[in-house]
Amino acid sequence: MVATSRSSANPNQCTPQGVHQVVEHFIDAFNRGDIAQLDRLVSQQQFVWYATDAPGQRVNAEAYDRENLMAYFAARHRQREHLVLNSLDVTFTNASRGGLWAHLTRSADDGLPPTRYSSKGEVQCATVPSSLTVWAMGRSPWSPIELLPEAAALMLIAAGVGGIVLWRRRTARRIPRAASAKTNITR
Repeated sequence: MVATSRSSANPNQCTPQGVHQVVEHFIDAFNRGDIAQLDRLVSQQQFVWYATDAPGQRVNAEAYDRENLMAYFAARHRQREHLVLNSLDVTFTNASRGGLWAHLTRSADDGLPPTRYSSKGEVQCATVPSSLTVWAMGRSPWSPIELLPEAAALMLIAAGVGGIVLWRRRTARRIPRAASAKTNITR
């Protein structure tokens, strides 16, 4: 009976730390162009899709095709595509899967300056090693809330400049008054 309960338990339960680790290893291998490591980190049994927009667009039927994915990764590496993980939120974990939202900076030599991207994905933990089954990323627009620190700094600078201008104007008005007052006193 103990052997049965052990065999039914998943020794490779998904955890938030495990999801983070798979994503970090994937991005590292992607940036280095390590195709062998990428082949291990993208699930062969449970692959669903890898999708992104241009350059290197991979959408529709092509996104679901794992057969050409390693050639795609090699082509993107030749374009020096680079991903920087800015943040990662694990949205769920269970015995076999973990979901994620990531915020990245994506760049490439074929016309993509460093650009903000959002990505959703999924990691499977049912088979060893844990691996990506879903990765979809697209451009992420700037959020006005993210500009608040810059706006606050600009407001402080404007207030400081305004204060200096006001002070100089008041000082400039006082000097002629003081000079005319001296003149009136000396007469």
